[in-house]
Amino acid sequence: MHIEYTAEQAAIQPRLASANINPETFLATDYLNHFNEIVMLLEMIPDMPELAEDAADWAPKSYTQHFLDSGFQAKELAVQAYNLAPDKVRVQFEVICAELDKLIQGTLAGMAAVNVAERGFTAQAQELIRLRVEAIQGLLMKLNQVIHGKVEGDIELPEEVDEDSAQTQEDIDKLFD
Repeated sequence: MHIEYTAEQAAIQPRLASANINPETFLATDYLNHFNEIVMLLEMIPDMPELAEDAADWAPKSYTQHFLDSGFQAKELAVQAYNLAPDKVRVQFEVICAELDKLIQGTLAGMAAVNVAERGFTAQAQELIRLRVEAIQGLLMKLNQVIHGKVEGDIELPEEVDEDSAQTQEDIDKLFD
């Protein structure tokens, strides 16, 4: 990815690498932890449905808010760098984050609507959760590529995220009966 940096961006670049912030994209992989935590829970829920209550506490968090709430040593620098990130990088990053938030929230809402913590899962419901986790992991790989500056051109999102492929509530209810 070829980027023309402004003087302000060039001035901050030397400080980024030592703070675990990519000096090309101005992004840090630490933000992936926000999503990795919910992925781990979702992976365990089919075998331990009671974890659905813990998963329900997850909420989207912006990059900036993640760092402000974290123990990341260079959190102020991470926020400053994000605000200076090249537009092309930040747009790709934010598109994927929005898709991740939507997919995770939809999965959590579906589990809450059918009360999996008490009712458990059918085999089909377990498979649905596994498919959702795979889709989330695919988006996380794309997000990681953006953070590391490994993406050229536009981001192609997995088909699983397409609005038309979303389950209706009736479809989800059938899976959990």
